[in-house]
Amino acid sequence: MALSQMQIIQSLGEAMSWLERELSWGVPATELRHLTGTIGELYTALITNGRMATEVNQAGYDVVSGTGERISVKTTGRMHTSGHISFNTNTLELVDRIIILRVNTDEMQFETLLDAPVS
Repeated sequence: MALSQMQIIQSLGEAMSWLERELSWGVPATELRHLTGTIGELYTALITNGRMATEVNQAGYDVVSGTGERISVKTTGRMHTSGHISFNTNTLELVDRIIILRVNTDEMQFETLLDAPVS
C-alpha cells in the first residue's frame, strides 16, 4: 500500500530529525548514506506528488510521480568536494527521469543538482 502525502510528510520530518541528531553526534553526512537516500526519495515523492516504489529495492527506480514517471533518485551529503553518481545500466531502461539531490547539512535543505529525463 502506498504512503499518503501526509504519511510522506510525516516520514520526511522524522527522517530529517534523525539526520539532525546523527549530525549533532558528529557523524558525517557521507556516512549516513542510507538515511540521506531515504530522505531524498521521500522528498522526491513529495515534490512530484508521487509515491514511493512499491517494491523494496525496486529495479531501476525509487519513486513514481503523480504523472506516472518512474524516477531514479540519488542523494548525496557531499558538500565541498566533487564526486560521481553511478547508475545500474542493466535497469536504466526502466527509468523515465533522474533526480540527483544534495542534502545541504549546513542549511538543512535540499538542493537539486539534476532533474532531467533519462534520455
